[in-house]
Amino acid sequence: MLEISSTRPKAFLIDLDGTLYFKGEPYPGAIETVNYLRQEKYQLRFLTNTTAKTPKMLHEQMQALGFDIYENEIFNATYACLQYLRSQPKNRCHLMVDDAVKTFFKEIPIDNDAPDFVVVGDYGERFDFHALNHAFRLLMDGAELIALQKGLYWFSSEGMFLDCGAFVTLLEVAIGKTAKIMGKPSETFFTIALGSLQLTPSEVVVVGDDITSDIVGAKRMNMQSILVKTGKFKPDQLENPAAKPTWTLDSISELRKFF
Repeated sequence: MLEISSTRPKAFLIDLDGTLYFKGEPYPGAIETVNYLRQEKYQLRFLTNTTAKTPKMLHEQMQALGFDIYENEIFNATYACLQYLRSQPKNRCHLMVDDAVKTFFKEIPIDNDAPDFVVVGDYGERFDFHALNHAFRLLMDGAELIALQKGLYWFSSEGMFLDCGAFVTLLEVAIGKTAKIMGKPSETFFTIALGSLQLTPSEVVVVGDDITSDIVGAKRMNMQSILVKTGKFKPDQLENPAAKPTWTLDSISELRKFF
């Protein structure tokens, strides 16, 4: 039986893809779980490394799937990156992101010849030799590398696809430097989410399917965590985990039994 701390949390930071839905379909009981948590007066934030969509686009997607989620509860790596760039005195950027997301960065000056930052997100089939070599040259000339996230792969109804993290890693090896990560498991990302709640790490539980982003991020912030055995979860991850979750559940629907 799962043993839950006697101290009731005040909020949950919940992953989206792989935790609430998979391949475009909600997991059984996921919608009801979100409704239950809201009825129980928990504060909710939804954290995702999806970089091909803005929070507004994600909100529309989640509503279409039937989830009672508000736009200001959604935090993704794109939002975190914009907040970071706003804080920089020099923030000219070469953006390797989806066209739909570029409008989200409309206040940031674009410089494709001598930028301060090269920002890498979901670039799909445009991750070709020309694009990567151009980014490599900009980075070798002094630009800093920002990765919206470093996931290596993702799932769709068509199967598995390489994610932007694979190409970020390629660039890191080529330039001999490490990218600044905006999404999970970066402390920057979780700090922004916690700030919106105005709570301490001890009052919040992270829920997700990915040990390397959700659970590692929670550990770095000293937050409790729940790993769900859906989405990216693989049984062998529990044998030698990058970080050990506080609790493990078969799916998000089980959360209602314990909180």
